[in-house]
Amino acid sequence: MKLPEIVGVAGTNASGKDTLGALRESLHGAQFVSLSDILRRELDKRGLPHERENLRSVSREWREEEGPGAMSLRSIAAYENEKSEKKYTGLTLTSIRTPGEAEAIQRAGGLIIWVDADPKIRYQRILSRNLGRPEDQKSFEQFIDEEEAEMHPSEKGGGLDMAGVRDVADIKIINEFDSLEAYEAFLKKEFEL
Repeated sequence: MKLPEIVGVAGTNASGKDTLGALRESLHGAQFVSLSDILRRELDKRGLPHERENLRSVSREWREEEGPGAMSLRSIAAYENEKSEKKYTGLTLTSIRTPGEAEAIQRAGGLIIWVDADPKIRYQRILSRNLGRPEDQKSFEQFIDEEEAEMHPSEKGGGLDMAGVRDVADIKIINEFDSLEAYEAFLKKEFEL
């Protein structure tokens, strides 16, 4: 299957979302934007630590001010303004955590891919990649608790609704491949990358 120009990649933490974005970028010149990175840059501007609660708070604030697809719409508008100058061939947005963000991508002609894997596998990926991000320094129990809070809308989860994103996704992938290379080979074949 050939992917459209705009693709949103959602899923659980350490499931392989960014791998798909990076692959599209390196093989085809598609711009790769993590909505979480947009939030981290905003936290830096505000002098706040990169903790999950702060990320959720800024996300909630923008949704309240600009609507449910605020970050996706900001990113799509920036892409449209830059694509010819920077010769982008597409846009991949990752870390979609609300149905409003997913639906904004779909309304723009894109599709949503949901990526998941067993929680124990994903937790081990976080430990092994050791990115040094404060939000990754947690026990397995904390990892599960935070994920549960983000799966269903609640004040504790900052209004995030990852289960709602999963439900509106156009494609679902289980990434329990034995290696990064096997996952990348699957993506290349599945999406004609």
